[in-house]
Amino acid sequence: MWVLFLASIIVIAEAEDIKISDKQKLIFRKCCPENQSLIKVTEVNETLSELYECHDGVILEEIYGIVSEPLYVRSSVLVKNGLPKDCDELQMVTVSIAETETLPKENICYDMLVAEVVNGTLKQNVPKTVALSCNQSDNVIVSEPKLKIHAFRKCCPRGQSFDTKYHECRLNNKQNNKNWLPHQLDLSSGHIYETDYGLPCKFDEYAVELYESAFILSVEGSTLFALSRSGEKDSRLMRGEWCMDQEHGTRRVIAQVCTRNCDTFSAYCVRKCCPAGQHFKLRRCGSYASVCVPNEDDDARFNISTYLDPLQREYENIFDVMGVRIGLQCPAGRYGLNTSLPQDQHHLTRNSYLETPTTLTHNYCLEMFDRRECPEHNDVIVSGVLCFLPATLTKDFRVSFVIITISSVCLALTLIVYSVLPELRNLHGRTLICHVSMMLLACACLARVQHSAVEDYRLCTLLGYGIYFGFVAAFSWLNVMCFDIWYTFGSVRTVQPLRKSASERRRFLWYSLYAWSIAVMLTLTMFLLDRYPISAVLDANIGNGACWFGSVQNTQSDWPHYIFFVVPMGIVTCVNFILWLLTSRHCAQVKSEVHRLQAGSVGDRAKRRFRIDRAKYILTGKLWVVMGAGWISELLSTIVSEPQWLWNIVDLFNELQGVFIFLILVVKPKLYYLIRKRIGYSRTPIDTRLEKPDAQNNAASSGRTSSTFLSRTISSDERTNMRISLPNNIKQP
Repeated sequence: MWVLFLASIIVIAEAEDIKISDKQKLIFRKCCPENQSLIKVTEVNETLSELYECHDGVILEEIYGIVSEPLYVRSSVLVKNGLPKDCDELQMVTVSIAETETLPKENICYDMLVAEVVNGTLKQNVPKTVALSCNQSDNVIVSEPKLKIHAFRKCCPRGQSFDTKYHECRLNNKQNNKNWLPHQLDLSSGHIYETDYGLPCKFDEYAVELYESAFILSVEGSTLFALSRSGEKDSRLMRGEWCMDQEHGTRRVIAQVCTRNCDTFSAYCVRKCCPAGQHFKLRRCGSYASVCVPNEDDDARFNISTYLDPLQREYENIFDVMGVRIGLQCPAGRYGLNTSLPQDQHHLTRNSYLETPTTLTHNYCLEMFDRRECPEHNDVIVSGVLCFLPATLTKDFRVSFVIITISSVCLALTLIVYSVLPELRNLHGRTLICHVSMMLLACACLARVQHSAVEDYRLCTLLGYGIYFGFVAAFSWLNVMCFDIWYTFGSVRTVQPLRKSASERRRFLWYSLYAWSIAVMLTLTMFLLDRYPISAVLDANIGNGACWFGSVQNTQSDWPHYIFFVVPMGIVTCVNFILWLLTSRHCAQVKSEVHRLQAGSVGDRAKRRFRIDRAKYILTGKLWVVMGAGWISELLSTIVSEPQWLWNIVDLFNELQGVFIFLILVVKPKLYYLIRKRIGYSRTPIDTRLEKPDAQNNAASSGRTSSTFLSRTISSDERTNMRISLPNNIKQP
């Protein structure tokens, strides 16, 4: 008896539990049955008729080409299918995924509207979640549990997965991911999901790939949580900012996220020219003018291993996270880099910049160029694409050529005057002749480079070494002149007779040995390290892309320019300044000593000697200012490159060095009388004091020969035939 009573109590309790559980069970009212999609059919005749119908997904794909995923509902939710009944007219409302909760009411259902058909014609194919109701104004409070519809984006269309090698979606050879999406949704925290394909990143955003090996990926509602396995990064990506998929050929999961800052995920980001799944095909052979076409085989896929492998060997974990941005906007047109030309050799840097011998930029893209229809190539290559600089930012090399040519003519006239006048060929005059001749060599080579692009690689290299040797030798001879004037004053403790010519010849030989040795040693060392490179830091690359140092300003590759030019010339400039200061002190001492001398032959001769040497000292100071200003501009130009107008003024000053030298050394009354006497036009006796003019010390300013000045000596005319695209208002050659 007691046993039957207890059994009855247990049965009643279980029945009550089942009743309560069924009442609290989550309910979702879906408009269409499983594997069917909702469409809106509109007939516009004399009257407007709007119907909502459910159709099988296979039929929709065959008739309208619509591929869409229905709403996914987890098995823990009770689904009740069917459109609201007993309605004269259904009202449709678009559901906001982030805000709206579903209502388990009999007169409301939810589903994905995949298309609208008007008079038998497909009007649009924009899947969106909608709610259909009999009376939209019915606001009856429902106490039953409510559900939210969340969003999940699959990176690739149905039947495809994401290939991390080529950074694109590819068809699956096997049906190994047929149930991947439902399985992945089951792992998420939401109950109902609308699914879509692709990642709609904005034009200035990178699609960064988060691999399961580097991140712990989880989805809660419409939010993706990406936790770095190293514990350094913890990111939350909201709806529309991410997608997930299966990695091609594996069972691993990969996520893509949109970001403007790749450092947020410690990603290495590059830019691709064509959309994913497309590549460049040449419009005509012999040119890089191309158009984007779909990939048809693996050879044309986006394979940039030639850029990444060298970095992978040097930085082991650099590609743990990759990002790709599509497109390159160039207002003035763009051109492809022809890797067969020395000036177009390029590579990617540690910070994902593209570096050429003359450029370091983030404004580039990489792409595959299909040349298989060209008999001379018949291959597919990957290369970089850069933007043409707007005309307003391009220096007019014709103006520079004219100015430097004028400077070269002035230097040549100065050299002729000092060579033909015997009165000027003393020790100081001979050092001055050497200095001016080297400045003439540098300016003449620079004028040729400024005239037009030097196509011949050997000639370009020869001109580059001519510029370098000329400036280095000019600095060396200025150092000789500074030392000589310091020695002249520093060695005077008592008034001594004038030095003999034999002594001056010996000193000139020693000076020549020093100056020419410095110039030859530096040039030969740089040439050997350039010809037989042992390190990128010491590889000057003279003539490689520019008839000067083949390095990019303000980069790590600019070390050869510093080592072989900026630092040595800076040391010489500083030594010259120290010698000039010491000479100033000695000059004051000698001046007081000379003034104490009585009038007489010795006193007059000492005073005359002092006046001549003081004139040398003053001119040496002027020369140091000119040379020092040139070197300072050289140093500053390697640090900053803005504002451009200021450097244009500095360039103009440097380009006029030959004119300044001519004005200082030649345009003087004493030299005017000596020249007239030499050519026989002087009919009146000339003051004998004019026959021994004060020796003039001079230094042609070095010129800012850094990559800011000399690297601009190459025009870009040769790139005309390598254009890829130009604005419509720019005439193509």
